[in-house]
Amino acid sequence: MGRLRKIVQGLAALAVNSSFLFGQTRPDRIYQGSLKQICSPGLNCYACPYAVLACPVGSLQHFIGYGKYRFSLYVAGFLLFFGALSGRLICGWICPFGLVQDLLHKIKSPKFRLPAPLRFLPWAALLGLVILVPLLLGTPGFCAYLCPAGSLQGGVVFGVFSAQVRSMIGTLYFVKIAILVFFLAGSVFLFRLFCRTACPLGLIYGFFNRIALLGFSFDRSSCIECGLCEKSCPVDLAPQRGEYLSGQCFRCLKCRDVCPKSCFRFGWTAGKNRRRG
Repeated sequence: MGRLRKIVQGLAALAVNSSFLFGQTRPDRIYQGSLKQICSPGLNCYACPYAVLACPVGSLQHFIGYGKYRFSLYVAGFLLFFGALSGRLICGWICPFGLVQDLLHKIKSPKFRLPAPLRFLPWAALLGLVILVPLLLGTPGFCAYLCPAGSLQGGVVFGVFSAQVRSMIGTLYFVKIAILVFFLAGSVFLFRLFCRTACPLGLIYGFFNRIALLGFSFDRSSCIECGLCEKSCPVDLAPQRGEYLSGQCFRCLKCRDVCPKSCFRFGWTAGKNRRRG
């Protein structure tokens, strides 16, 4: 299943960054075709030269900061649809920046557990940078001050290929590059450091893990408490104790794959049947 997930992640990253198929081949221009009115399910920077879809977080900030009614039914409906459909499956199988972090974590190095209190940091990104800063200052705070995906896909690329952008580079640019380096380097040692400590989109999708139509069920009566699922979990959860329903779960399915009794099942499941026995 791990190999299949990597293939799906790669194809998804290619699909949302395929403007070269629509005639936009230059790395110093932003594709602005009609598809840019549609959001990507995962975190994917609008400013990437090859992005064909908009970022849902960027779109949400835009409407909060500049929208006539400070709200967009489209963006809210989009997040509600994908959240209710699959929860954080988007993070584990679709998000391009998640794929980058997954690949970096494969580098041989000491691996560490994320301190539990740091799991609450995405709330600061969501409430502070995504909502309050755009609302009060009219600035897309998350994109402007933090997002490493945007720095990688847009900032680095335009910094290299656009003379106009290079002429405007200032302190903030280097601060964001430092943030990018921090999260990329950190992902070598801690699984998906950015996703678990700073991603507001993952936090939103995580709200739906318990009720998503496409999700887990668990047969407790067959569980022999071997602990293999807990040892295999990359985000330090104990699936056999019901933590597969946590908003921290990326739906990587490793717990299902290692379970000797096939206690975990993934598919179209009703919320009331998520935990049997």
